[in-house]
Amino acid sequence: MTQTVEAPTAPPADRRGRPEWHGSAIAAFQEVAAAHPDRDAVIATDGRLSYAQLDDRSDRLAGILAGRGAGPERAVGVLLPRSVDLLVAILGILKAGAVYIPFDPEQPAQRLARIARDADLVTTITHADLIGSVPDTGVGDPVVLDRIDWDAHPRTAPVPLHPDNLAYVIFTSGSTGRPKGVEISHRALVSFLNGMEQGGFFGPPGARLAWNASVAFDASVQEWVRVLRGDTVGVLTDDMRRDAEEFAEFMVEHRLTEADMTPSHAQILIEELATVAAKDQFLRLFIAGEAVPPPLWATLEQLISDGVLAAANLYGPTEAAVNVAGTPIVPGEAPHIGRPLAGVQARIVDATLSPVPDGTPGELCVAGPYLARGYSGRPGLTAAKFVPDPLSDDGARMYRTGDRVVRQPDGTLRYIGRTDDQIKIRGHRVELGEIEAVIADHPGVARAVVLYHPEVDSGQLSAVVRLRPDADLAAVREHAASQLPSWMRPGNYTVVDAIPLTVGGKADRGALINRLTSGSDGPGPDNDEEPPMPVDAAETVRTVWCEILKIDTISDTDDFFDIGGHSLSAMQVASRLRAELGGVKVPTQLLFRNPTFAGFTEAVNERLNQVAPA
Repeated sequence: MTQTVEAPTAPPADRRGRPEWHGSAIAAFQEVAAAHPDRDAVIATDGRLSYAQLDDRSDRLAGILAGRGAGPERAVGVLLPRSVDLLVAILGILKAGAVYIPFDPEQPAQRLARIARDADLVTTITHADLIGSVPDTGVGDPVVLDRIDWDAHPRTAPVPLHPDNLAYVIFTSGSTGRPKGVEISHRALVSFLNGMEQGGFFGPPGARLAWNASVAFDASVQEWVRVLRGDTVGVLTDDMRRDAEEFAEFMVEHRLTEADMTPSHAQILIEELATVAAKDQFLRLFIAGEAVPPPLWATLEQLISDGVLAAANLYGPTEAAVNVAGTPIVPGEAPHIGRPLAGVQARIVDATLSPVPDGTPGELCVAGPYLARGYSGRPGLTAAKFVPDPLSDDGARMYRTGDRVVRQPDGTLRYIGRTDDQIKIRGHRVELGEIEAVIADHPGVARAVVLYHPEVDSGQLSAVVRLRPDADLAAVREHAASQLPSWMRPGNYTVVDAIPLTVGGKADRGALINRLTSGSDGPGPDNDEEPPMPVDAAETVRTVWCEILKIDTISDTDDFFDIGGHSLSAMQVASRLRAELGGVKVPTQLLFRNPTFAGFTEAVNERLNQVAPA
């Protein structure tokens, strides 16, 4: 029997005078919508919705979804462009009592189909121009938001929920080649919101922030959840996320003062954002998703010392509702991930799960109300990762993060590294085993090993493959690209006759890296002289590509994204070219539309000729 949870009429305040929420996420949203009906809830390039309008539209959508079978513990897919409708969909699903499953339209169709099958969707919410991308799950036509006559559908009351009912499931990389769905409850979601409030990470309610993360990435929860406290969420388009100047312009245009990003993304954006902040628009940045490199930490320290912005370093696995620890970045402090948020119990243990003394490195395990229920349909994996908490008196669980940390004398946690082959690439959690399984699934591959090069361009992947007779490497590449999202695609492939093994019979990654790098002269030759800005920018473009991708030669037919490029390195290309070409803007999207060297160079030359003096 589902227990009804009544929303409190006046949420109590904690010791810092900050609001505190109980029950479901929808109870929190209804309170703020009633208190601030005319405040902007969400703004995007396609329009804006006030809190009253968002409340009204999501009520009507909840009724539509109920008619499709949505309800507690039933899943609804979300496949939408970055628009105001993202929040309409998420809140409509939660009001229907259902569970939202986010899809990123830029992910490969085969990956989306696999997730849809595992999630057992009752329907999917989309837009008309994305209908062709909706995975076929055999449950009828999707709900097409931009074709709905809202006045023809009545408002419906939200379905009462128990705090332990699921709110969303986000699928992350899985070591077996199958993405794993992490199930997060309303209790965990609301606990996370309270933890961020009580930790003082959010400013007063009514802030204006940018929604930067992909909806399929758990950092997006940290952004859309802000409507539960009365903030205004500005949804960046994909083009804006990839272009530092457009990102900054959107923040200025809509008076946004907060943004969340990975360290890799921050390193590309920080110069433009600092310029925005210098124009009397104080910024608050949330840095999360991967370890902050010391140079970025130093840059942030300087900007904080100059009074330009404030920044926080946040840490948390998807399996524990976004963040479980964090710290304001304070000038003079070495990089660390702070202290646990309110309600989180942090255990640092050895290989036997016994607690280690402070100052001794160990695996970080977390317990408390932030924990996920587990992995969808994966009881064995759930039992392996969510284990009994040895310090609990009531049989509670803790989650093994696989992250090595050390508790410092002041109680803060310092991140050391991983205990396994899981890595972070531009904030996305990646299991090397999943990539290897996808590549090895091609009939022409006898064995595949994927290597991670953290020192190259914010982290780069390469694949080493042993092919079967008459196999086509190009076909293997195409097969992998059709199933892996961009951040999981190896930048280059090397064919070998044999894969070296350790004494335990596993692939010897260290030996492979040594073999592949021996005799290498490293990055391309340094070019100490700034080339003059030519009418034909081919050599300038060639130099920039070689330096950013750390390769020696480029052919006209080379595709930027096939030779190691990705969205962040594309942003670096755009930024470098603007500096090299006298301030002529080269949008990041130009490279996405013209990924080959010849096509991109031609497009850049067209721009140069338009602004060249007569």
